[in-house]
Amino acid sequence: MDPQLLLMLSAILIFIAFSLFVWGFVPEQIEEDEIYGYRLTKRQRLLEEDAMYALVLPLVKLFAHYARNIPDLPGLNMTKLRSVLREKLKRSGFMGAFTPNEFLGMCCVIALGTMVFMMVFTLMVSGFSNIGLSILAGLISTALPVISLNSAIADRLIEIDRRLPYTVDLLVLSMRAGLDFMTALDRVVTRGQIQNPDDPIVQELGVVLQEMRVGTARTDALINLCERVKSEYLDSMVGAIIQSERRGTPLAHVLEVQIDTIRKKRTAKIEKAASQAAVKILFPLMFIFASVILVIMGAMVLRLMQEGN
Repeated sequence: MDPQLLLMLSAILIFIAFSLFVWGFVPEQIEEDEIYGYRLTKRQRLLEEDAMYALVLPLVKLFAHYARNIPDLPGLNMTKLRSVLREKLKRSGFMGAFTPNEFLGMCCVIALGTMVFMMVFTLMVSGFSNIGLSILAGLISTALPVISLNSAIADRLIEIDRRLPYTVDLLVLSMRAGLDFMTALDRVVTRGQIQNPDDPIVQELGVVLQEMRVGTARTDALINLCERVKSEYLDSMVGAIIQSERRGTPLAHVLEVQIDTIRKKRTAKIEKAASQAAVKILFPLMFIFASVILVIMGAMVLRLMQEGN
C-alpha cells in the first residue's frame, strides 16, 4: 500500500476519532464564566482580529466547563489554584481575555494539540504513532501557557514603569490648570482609553477611578493599585501621596517631585544595565572565539596530516 495514502488515512482517522471524542463529551449547554469590563472588550476585539483565537475559543470554553467542576483534591487545591490564576491574569492584563477556568482550558487545548501533532509527526517519521512520547510532550506543553502568562506579567510591569512618568505629567498639568485630583484623573483616563485602550497604566488608573466613584477613599484605592501592580515606582509615589494628604502638602507639587525621582531612578537603572551588557556579552563571545580557533586549528592539523602522508 502507498505510504503517503496510508499516512493520509491515518491522519483522517485521528481527526475523526478526536471529533467523536469531543462530540461525545460536549454538554447540551456549556456553562461559561461571566466576563465584563476590559476583558469583555478585549475578547470581542480578539474575536474580530484573530481567526485562530475565534477557532480555538469554543474548545477552550468546553474544557473550562469541565475544569469548573473539578473539586479540591488532597494533592491539588483547585480553589487556591483558581485564586492564584485570577491574581496573575489580572496582573497580566487578562492575557487572552481568559478567566481562571478558561486558562486551565487553554492548557488542556495546548496539551491536546501537542499530543495530536506528535502522533502525526512520529507517524510520518517512523511509520507508527508513538503514544508514550505524544502523551509526554502533551504534559510538558501544559507549561507553555504558564510561561506565557509570567512573561505577560513581566512585560506589562515594564510597560507600566515606562509609561508612568508621562501619564502622571498629564495628571499634574490638569491639576495645575485648576482641576481636582478625581476630575484630572477622569480626563487622563478618558483620553488614554481613546488613544490606546491597551495602555496598562491607563487601565489601572481607570480601576482607581471606578473605585473612587463607588465611594472608596482615595488612599484605599491607591493602596489597592499598589497591591495589584507591585511596582516599586508606584509604591514610592503612592506613599508620598498618602504622606502629602496627612501633612496638607499640595498634591501636584508632590507628584512633580516623585516623577523627577522616578525618572532619575530609571535613568540610573538603564545606565547600570548598559554597563553590565559588556560583561554579560563576554561569556558567549568566549565560546564564539573558541569555536573559531578550533575550526582554524582543525583545518591546519588536517592539512599537515595530508602533507605528511
